[in-house]
Order: sequence, then structure tokens, then C-alpha cells
Amino acid sequence: MSTTMTAIVEAVDVTVHEEQVRVAEAEAVAALHRVLGRSAIEARARLRLGPGRTCEPLARVLDRAFVVAGKRGLDPAALVLAAGSAVAAEDIVRIRRKAHGVADWISSPTSDVTVVLRPAGLAAVAAVSSVEPLVPVVPEARNRPEREPVVETEAELAVREALYDVIDPDLGVNVVDLGFVRQIRIDAAGVAHLVMTLTSAACPLTEVMARNVRAVLAEDGTDFDLEWEWLPAWKPADITPDGREQLQAIGFSAF
Repeated sequence: MSTTMTAIVEAVDVTVHEEQVRVAEAEAVAALHRVLGRSAIEARARLRLGPGRTCEPLARVLDRAFVVAGKRGLDPAALVLAAGSAVAAEDIVRIRRKAHGVADWISSPTSDVTVVLRPAGLAAVAAVSSVEPLVPVVPEARNRPEREPVVETEAELAVREALYDVIDPDLGVNVVDLGFVRQIRIDAAGVAHLVMTLTSAACPLTEVMARNVRAVLAEDGTDFDLEWEWLPAWKPADITPDGREQLQAIGFSAF
């Protein structure tokens, strides 16, 4: 394809990238291969209704692509699903409550999904590239190196000790033993910089937890700022041995 034609194609492409779509990589890749090269309307219908195996999470990604296309004045009926990719992402971990107060963790696989819609006439020109998976778009944060362990100062240890009084309202265990406190740093001005996480970025308790941290640290007059960090994702292995004992005491059966 000429440089000019490539530029034209890229200018009219509708590219949508969605992170942590709740579908396993293998399932998403198989679903994309079933519908690549079809009209966008037909591709979405097959993903949602069949015939054959459906994949509703990918159908919803196409829903969002249609919205983007509409905002650009493009009719989805005139577009083709020209390319796509799916790359395994972090699992989403959540609590599963069972009978008699027993609970454990359940992990849901996710994928970072990219789809490209292209006007039908241009898709025919780009027939070869339209059926090849895209090079995955990987956010920089996905490649973030693990933080090096740091010895905390006496003042930082005092802040960590205070955070044992911050209880997760859903799990009933403190945020330190749950592995939610990733870093505590106190700067020259005496401000505590906290890096914390929760079971997933979708957790609705960020505001509640921030208020609870503020209430506890306010007792000692500690100024702080709080950064939420979602990558790498929290996992049950981050729980301390004391945290595991506390969870087992309230009915958790697996880690």
C-alpha cells in the first residue's frame, strides 16, 4: 500500500482500545477471528446473537466503537471490522460469599482489547493487513517494574502502625494486613505520601477508605496525600499471615 493510501486509511480508521475487558485472551482472539473482515453491524450481531459461539464483552467494545464512529460522522453500516487484537491483562479479584458465612476469592480473567473499524471501500484495499491482529497497545503502566523494597523510617513506621486502625468495611480486616498499603514516605516537610491499592480498580470504596485514613491520621495531626495504584493488581498473596488468620476466623476458606 502506498504511503498516501496508508495515511488516508489511518485518518478514517475508528480505533477503540479497552482495558480489562472481562473475557479470557483465548476466547477473545477466537471471537475476533470469527468476525474479522465482516461488516461492523454483522460482526456485532454475530458476537452478540450468533450463529455460533457468542462473545458479549467484545460486542460491547463494538458498541463503544459505534459511538465513536457516530461522533466522527461515520455510519457504522458503512464500516468493516478491519483489525483487532486481544492481550491477557490482570485478573479482577473479588469476594465470593458462600453459605454459612464461608467466603473465598474468585478471579475473573480479562483482556486488553483493540478493534479497528474502517470504511468498506478502504478495507478492501487493505485486505491483507485487515485480517492480521494488531500489535497490542500496552499502557506504560502495564510494564511498570515492581517497586524496590525500602526500609521505613521510625516516623513512617508510626504512620503504618496507625493504619492498622483503618478497617476495610467489606472484609473486616485492616488495610495493612490486607496488603493495601504499598508505600509510605514522609518528606522533609513532614507530609506522609501514601501509595495504596484495593482488590480492584472497580472497587467502590476508594472514597470511604480515603476518609477512614484521614480520620485515623488526623488524630496525630499527620498531613498526608494518597495515591491509588492499580498496577500491578492486588492479589490474595499480598495478604500478611496475620491477615490470613483474621480472614479465616471470619469464614474465608481459600487464598
